[in-house]
Amino acid sequence: MNEMHLFDYGEYLLKLALSKTNNFEQAEDLVSETLISAIVALKNGTKIGNPKTYLSGILNHKFYDFLRSKYSKPVISYGVIPDFEIAGREEESESALEKIIRKEDEENIRRIITQLSKNYREVLVRHFIHGQDVQSIADELDVNTNTVKSRLNTARMNVKAKLENEMEKYEKQSYEPECLDIWMCGEMDNDCSAFYTNNWTRRIHQNILIMAYKKPLTITELSQGLGISAAYIEPIVEELISYDFMMRKGDKVFTSFIIFTQEEKDRAYDHDKAVAEKYAKAMWVELEKYLERIRQLDCYKKMSERQKASLLQFSVIFIIQEATREVSFKINSKPNVMEIEHKAKWQGYAYGFKSPLDFKPDWDYVTGHSLCKLNGCHSVSTGAYKNREEIRFYAYDVVAGFTFSQFWPLDHLQFLKICYALYEGEESDIPLIDPRFFDKEAIERYEKYNLLGKEGSVEVLNIPVLSCEDSEFLFKTIFHEAILDFSQKFNSELEELFVNPVEPPKHLKDVVPEFLKYQLCADAFVMALVYQGAWNRWYKNEFARNNEPVPAMVICLGKEQK
Repeated sequence: MNEMHLFDYGEYLLKLALSKTNNFEQAEDLVSETLISAIVALKNGTKIGNPKTYLSGILNHKFYDFLRSKYSKPVISYGVIPDFEIAGREEESESALEKIIRKEDEENIRRIITQLSKNYREVLVRHFIHGQDVQSIADELDVNTNTVKSRLNTARMNVKAKLENEMEKYEKQSYEPECLDIWMCGEMDNDCSAFYTNNWTRRIHQNILIMAYKKPLTITELSQGLGISAAYIEPIVEELISYDFMMRKGDKVFTSFIIFTQEEKDRAYDHDKAVAEKYAKAMWVELEKYLERIRQLDCYKKMSERQKASLLQFSVIFIIQEATREVSFKINSKPNVMEIEHKAKWQGYAYGFKSPLDFKPDWDYVTGHSLCKLNGCHSVSTGAYKNREEIRFYAYDVVAGFTFSQFWPLDHLQFLKICYALYEGEESDIPLIDPRFFDKEAIERYEKYNLLGKEGSVEVLNIPVLSCEDSEFLFKTIFHEAILDFSQKFNSELEELFVNPVEPPKHLKDVVPEFLKYQLCADAFVMALVYQGAWNRWYKNEFARNNEPVPAMVICLGKEQK
């Protein structure tokens, strides 16, 4: 045949390439490379008896090359190829193309062996790679010979069954890993290691959890999907099980908490913002009544302007969020999460958010959603400290005034103690707490986010500090009454937030508590309502006038010890 006859198979090759790539441009590239390779072979004197089979073989080889470069698969060579029938043997009549395909099969066999679970992998390697007989394997593993034969047979059949399409079965996580952030409803001990899983160095942990969320998977399926040897997957899975992040059922494992997607978050945020914009004007009439009560407190009148702004910022967020929770608990009551104890030293329920590694939040209120980001109220206590039973701060981390995430290089407790030293005028204590407070970069950060300010050359605290009596009156009287009143007056309006729960996979039906399905509901509502009040001048606060960062944070002093 001549070169032009090869192009008669162009349409066939394009359909074959499209079935593999699902991408027209990539398919065209594969066809072009296939035809070029065939033309070169013809010019070099290769005889092509069956063009369709010959061209299909080249295209498959090119596709495998593409997958290997895309997936970055490791090739594990044992130096000896097990005698599987599918691997074939080199014969004198073997063509150059057949040698290429045979070599491809050999490499795939090596990969598949690494992906078998331990029981099957160890007998296969011992028998076919190291040449041990069945009896010696049985003796060393302390099992009977029939068990060894059964495992060998199962292993061989698995390899054969998976060989042909092995490269095409890699999951997205193998070549396009995602990020998984794990959060919790509850508390963790200081030495809890479970939530180190959020660290970027634990991408494999995260993507195992993502893969095993939709349905339970075997170790082999996880290994194959990720393109990582089962020997490396197994200890990670055991670690995740020890954290109570995964569960085992038979020979399969699955992620034991709900995982939300970015698309689900976006839909929930759009709904929350629509509800906030719909009822903002009426709600702010009531919210300003509660804030006015705070403005009449003696402790408020003695604060600096920045401290006043922070107290109002914290107060309005606290009231809206807790009133919204009052309504949500009527729809789905929240269990006592502290009764749910885990062996990994944390209490409560975990939940996760997955997103692409290159995901960048859109901070624009109109086109994006992250501007409305709000977690629960963080709380940190010193315990007994100085002459106080405790010193505690409550803080929200919001785009309108980052707080909890901006204490670097200090930890939260160090920062709280330094705040108290500034409040009491005991600056000499600060170097003993942590001299890094005086780093230029740290000071600039604290001033940028209005945690600190300057009076002349002296650093002053912009965070409001309440006495024990004032904080008790604020939380137990003003906040308590405001939350009940607001949740009752706007009960039907707030109920509109809880209409789109996220359903986890069926196998997690009895594992994920009902209230967590509503975790995304009202997630953006609080800050959307705050922004509406600020932009429309219904929210009478410094934040509304100049849009500066305002820490939603308050420090509460415990009783003085006698």
